Amino acid sequence: MDEASFGRVIEMEVAEADKSFVAPNIRSLAEAWLYRENGDVFPHAIYSSGKVIGFLLLETDLEEGHYLIWRMMIAPEFQGLGYGRRVVEEVISKARQVEDIHAVRVDYVKGNQKMAQLLESLGFQQIVQDDREIWMTYEWSSKNF
Repeated sequence: MDEASFGRVIEMEVAEADKSFVAPNIRSLAEAWLYRENGDVFPHAIYSSGKVIGFLLLETDLEEGHYLIWRMMIAPEFQGLGYGRRVVEEVISKARQVEDIHAVRVDYVKGNQKMAQLLESLGFQQIVQDDREIWMTYEWSSKNF
């Protein structure tokens, strides 16, 4: 993410029906700033044809051996076009290139059927569920390297 994409990411709003499932991007950017000293939380603008169409907040946990998709948001006008799927596939692809990483994890708010269906279709498995969130993981063996 850079200065040019910063404004577009902040302006981007979640569709009304999804507001209870995804925090505003300004909160995600504030959290990335808050944890900047750890060097493990990275905000990314998502582009298509040179246009910012979404936002991804990614955490790398080398101790636990996974990437965490902390937040992902595709602008409402670009939803349903396969961008979310491509983002998750790209995160998996990048993660598989890191020797000490063996999984991609995602947590999402219960009731977010779009995210549930996307993750299940990509082979993610549920690992934890509480009153508010569901955690899913996509794992591979280190033998795949």
